[in-house]
Amino acid sequence: MLAMVPIPVSIKRIMQATPTIRILTLDLKDQEFSYKAGQWIDCYAIINGERKLVGYSLASSPALVGSVEVAVKESDNPVTEHVHSSAEVGDTLYIDGGQGDIFYEEGMGDKVVLIGAGIGVAPLMGMFRYIDDSTDASVTLIQSASTADEMVYYEEASGIAERNSRVSYLATITRGESREGFKRGRISKEKLIEAGVDAGSLFFLSGPGGMIPDMEDVLRAMGVPKKRILYEVWW
Repeated sequence: MLAMVPIPVSIKRIMQATPTIRILTLDLKDQEFSYKAGQWIDCYAIINGERKLVGYSLASSPALVGSVEVAVKESDNPVTEHVHSSAEVGDTLYIDGGQGDIFYEEGMGDKVVLIGAGIGVAPLMGMFRYIDDSTDASVTLIQSASTADEMVYYEEASGIAERNSRVSYLATITRGESREGFKRGRISKEKLIEAGVDAGSLFFLSGPGGMIPDMEDVLRAMGVPKKRILYEVWW
């Protein structure tokens, strides 16, 4: 396999999407860059003269031309700290990818369910956007966050579900005050049933800690074959 060479990209836009998440739009500057919906990239920054590395999931659809998008949650990684503390529009970063064996392409399944918690929704958003704008498949996104303020992409996902009859969306919060449009509690069998999930769908899971094995157990108990439950464990 040929080694990938990082390409320079410039920060085109920085949006403080939630109190702890910034969304970056990265300008490809007419360079070739291809990836599949749900894949991730290595991202490098030069910080105090040293090259630092982090992996970010791509939240954009591969159909997007000229740029890619990443959602960056606060952490102690040097690149992420740089993104949240001192990065500015126009700054240069370096990326290579897309990488990862978990992705969605047209034809893999005509019914797709995306289940994400926290920042784990980022690669699922790439699939969600791609299915919406580039396929005839149906898709359900079920997303949880600690509070309504941390529900990244909520407005966009809600808007897509309203205008596209092939798309469904359910958002649930595990803490904090109730708010219109949000369910309460962790993602559960009951919430999957409420969302109208078909056990014959292709399922993608993405989230922190024990969320993935817990959700896999729930889905297996609902009769979903293991081969139709896809996820990637990050280092």
